[in-house]
Amino acid sequence: MTTAAVPEPRRPIVHLNGFPGVGKLTIARFLLKLLPFAKLVHNHLLINPADAILHRTQPGYQTLRRAIRQTIFSALTSEPATFDTTYIFTDFQSDDELGAAVCAEYLATAEVRRAAFIPIMLFCDEKTNMQRLVSSDRELHSKLTDVELVSKFRLEEDVHRFTGHPNYSELDVSNLTPEEAARQIYEHLKHICPEL
Repeated sequence: MTTAAVPEPRRPIVHLNGFPGVGKLTIARFLLKLLPFAKLVHNHLLINPADAILHRTQPGYQTLRRAIRQTIFSALTSEPATFDTTYIFTDFQSDDELGAAVCAEYLATAEVRRAAFIPIMLFCDEKTNMQRLVSSDRELHSKLTDVELVSKFRLEEDVHRFTGHPNYSELDVSNLTPEEAARQIYEHLKHICPEL
């Protein structure tokens, strides 16, 4: 009697969470260069389609956002062509009920995919955050550049942390170049997934 082969684990899902302007996208681009067979899905690829249809204050906006995420996540769990690729997601999810629910979707996707989930919270001091927030590169990508709004986020909200998750890591990028931050994240990934 033969036993069914156990499916190989898929390449991981990396979730970079942090306040707007902390440097997630820039760091993720450098990380992409270090990882073979990786793709970057930055948060505006998921936000902008919803923003094109509904304003974030309108009814149905969060439902639309979730539907877009679920379409992407469905491909990651059911499409074999995705299994040999590491996916790097950038995000800003706060530690409120909505943010925690969205983060739970990422975790559930990795579990169904049978892939390592590697959540990393990036942070920096407020002065550095504000300087990075108003860089010309952010305006080119239609990203948030409102200093007052992000200051309010920092004062009133906290970034969601996957506290207790075995692969969770926090990285202070205040005094790191994007290359240095990406290298540190890469070393963390290799520790969890030596096959990378």
